[in-house]
Amino acid sequence: MARISGIDEAAWASPWRGIPVGTKVIFSMTLVIMALLAPPWPTAVLITALGLGVLTTARIPGRFVAAAFGVPAVFIVLGAASATVTLGEFEGPGWRWGILGIRQADVGLGVGLLLRSVAGTCAVFVLAMTTPMVDLLAWLRRCRVPAPLIEVASLMYRMIFIAWNSLLEVRQAQQQRLGGTGSPRDRFAEAGRLVGSVAVRTWLASARLADGLAIRGHESHLTTLPPRRQPHRIPGWAAAGVVLIVGVALWVR
Repeated sequence: MARISGIDEAAWASPWRGIPVGTKVIFSMTLVIMALLAPPWPTAVLITALGLGVLTTARIPGRFVAAAFGVPAVFIVLGAASATVTLGEFEGPGWRWGILGIRQADVGLGVGLLLRSVAGTCAVFVLAMTTPMVDLLAWLRRCRVPAPLIEVASLMYRMIFIAWNSLLEVRQAQQQRLGGTGSPRDRFAEAGRLVGSVAVRTWLASARLADGLAIRGHESHLTTLPPRRQPHRIPGWAAAGVVLIVGVALWVR
């Protein structure tokens, strides 16, 4: 499983980081809107191809993209299946296996939902995997988002890494003690101890973080200096891809 910190490090090293955050937000949100409103074929397929192409040129390792797709893929498949499979009797042509059935009219609905979801996820990944959180928070601050909201998001972002690192350390300690090799009952008990240990370690780490902020006189927000770097423009082929997708969506409708 890819480390969360690895995805963040890839965003820091990506050549797309030099592109202004506002430009990437517009780019990504345009693709998301097209995935939601435009017909799934062929618009969603083009959005997915463009998103994967951007991630490739942004030097995001494929294992990170595959790992990030893991959790959304479960919800995407379940959502498409729930829109396609019917319980009980139904009218019209279709297929039936006991109490389960698929109406022929629902196949297109399920496939369309699947294509839209994958395309929208790729569009969001373009922003998430090429923009470190510190850049995004600085951009929100320039957009005059209330400081308490930004501060809560910043603290939650740090706590995610603390909890994830605690999970990795405790799991590694269990594996070194031949964890996961016993009966299902023993594995279930190990999972419970894992959750308990991670909760305790995360709580203690959050308490130390709060004490450190209090010692430094933290009251409202942390003042940081944004990095100075030469802004880049979005590649011409990526902008042309967005224009092509918008044109295809309008033509299909």
